[in-house]
Amino acid sequence: MAKENAVSHSGGLQRGMRATILSVVALVCIGMFTACGPSRSAQQAAAKGDDKGAKRYVLTGRVVSIDKPTQSMNVDGDAIPGFMAAMTMSYQVQDASALDKLSPGDQIKAEIVVGNEGAYLDNIALIQKAASPKPTK
Repeated sequence: MAKENAVSHSGGLQRGMRATILSVVALVCIGMFTACGPSRSAQQAAAKGDDKGAKRYVLTGRVVSIDKPTQSMNVDGDAIPGFMAAMTMSYQVQDASALDKLSPGDQIKAEIVVGNEGAYLDNIALIQKAASPKPTK
């Protein structure tokens, strides 16, 4: 009889341990999904209905040229680890008014937004204005 009680007590402990372990695993999984959610900028884009599921990468570089009619600019961009090497590339610009504030030679920081419909620059910020050419005599 004592042996049966010990076995049933042991089985109850094992079931209790399994339930506890499963609960801990479930809580860890839930925590991972909420902590590793989309960035604030991605959430804002999703709230606007823009580029759901788009990826954003920080770009720093120098403006080479601006083409207002096509709402684009060429940027000599620094390398973006895990995404692309340093290169000069043409980018569409989401906000055309940003082009009015820039000139060739300006140092910028922006986000490359890559979605199903292609890629474009967003959140363009001027880091350093290009040096003014010295007047000739």
